[in-house]
Amino acid sequence: MSILSYLTLFLTPLFFLVQAQDCLAAACPSKETIQQKVVKTFKPGISVVKIQPSAVPGLCEVQLMFRGQNSILYTDPKGKFLITGQVFKASDGTNITKEAIADLNRFTDSDLKRLEDLTVFTIGSKGEIVYFVTDPQCPYCHKAEKIVTQMAEAEQIQLKVLLFPLSFHKGAKEQCISIICDNKGLEDLHSGYKSENQCEEGKNKIEDTLRFLQKKGITGVPTHIFSDGKYHSGVLKKQAMKKRLGLSEDETAQKE
Repeated sequence: MSILSYLTLFLTPLFFLVQAQDCLAAACPSKETIQQKVVKTFKPGISVVKIQPSAVPGLCEVQLMFRGQNSILYTDPKGKFLITGQVFKASDGTNITKEAIADLNRFTDSDLKRLEDLTVFTIGSKGEIVYFVTDPQCPYCHKAEKIVTQMAEAEQIQLKVLLFPLSFHKGAKEQCISIICDNKGLEDLHSGYKSENQCEEGKNKIEDTLRFLQKKGITGVPTHIFSDGKYHSGVLKKQAMKKRLGLSEDETAQKE
């Protein structure tokens, strides 16, 4: 075989590989095309940051930025449709959209320092720091609080609590403010503590917490924020927490 024939045989698969990659890259509409359609369909001020093939064949993932917050929608390869909503993996129930948004809104080192300033009280002094966002009237929060509190008391985590009263929970905001103003703790939060003390310090801290976390894409409770900047909204069972923190059964048994 001549050198030319050898090179032709060797380079032909690479040529087709490059072509295939170009086709894959071209499978989604341009950023400019979707930017125009997003503004026309929704409102000005929304910026299209990036478009890429999604985990679902035939759909493109569109990363958006609005008022400093990242979000995601989907479109078809020709950009005829804009699809909002969440995509779940049928095999295990994983919320692909939620995970992607959480990764986009991942907390930076400076964000984590900001969380430190917004912390209302801390439980435990050993283990990885976990920031826990809660509402005094949220029943799911109470379930999650029990798990993380037990882990903090067993020195598996350092639990730092932030208060995030939901707007539809009547009186929750006033409860949170009075807990800060009266220097109360988690037990008082559980018992529904509330006083007339609505000091400026408490009001400012709650407003700052709401603003900051909403900007990072957090709109619900309970939410766990980990030291690597990733977060999870919803109740995390104890085993899931241990797995997330990399705690082996032996380590857990020793600490418990």
